[in-house]
Amino acid sequence: MEQTWQSETTVSDGTAVVTLFGELDIAAASPLGDVLQAAIARAPRVQVDLARVSFIDSTVLSAFVNAHGRATDSGVSLALVNPTGHVRRVLSMTGILPTLGTPDSGD
Repeated sequence: MEQTWQSETTVSDGTAVVTLFGELDIAAASPLGDVLQAAIARAPRVQVDLARVSFIDSTVLSAFVNAHGRATDSGVSLALVNPTGHVRRVLSMTGILPTLGTPDSGD
């Protein structure tokens, strides 16, 4: 089965930015968890950029929530930034966006 997503992580000034691309479904959930865990280990702040993500499902929501818990336990802040369209709707409807979104993302 063809992978429907990609990730790229950059670290600058104490912030790891994990940029995700494509469609994230059940096949992405476990490797995504690994990508997020690696970012949490590298920097005190992690931003997950969702601007180029067109689809997420419930397994990916779980991966985000689990990563947030691990980050919090490690004293790392983790935030989802730039969600659009379907992804923003799903995150908003499930209550995850207010919890994991950045407080200043509405400015």
